[in-house]
Amino acid sequence: MVKRFDVFMMNTGINDKPCLIVSPNELNDELPYVIVAPITLNYRNFPTRIGIGLKGKKAYIALDLIQTIDKKQLKSKIGFLPEQIHQQVVSILQKMFIL
Repeated sequence: MVKRFDVFMMNTGINDKPCLIVSPNELNDELPYVIVAPITLNYRNFPTRIGIGLKGKKAYIALDLIQTIDKKQLKSKIGFLPEQIHQQVVSILQKMFIL
């Protein structure tokens, strides 16, 4: 079962990369795809990046690079985003898509 704010390894076709599930659970339960934000080790001073710890390293959720992928690309769950960061993610996504 895929839940919002879970962290998975995703198969990109070239290699496996970590990603954060950002799509709502109502969609995750019904659809064969999910919306994810890649997690990168590369720092960029963008307002759409959130710093986190991942496997003992500094990593960044790249909300500016969100994408829709088939659930078949998700390999293994490696964790979940701490609750204190959930609101940061939601706030940035709201700002990005406000019309």
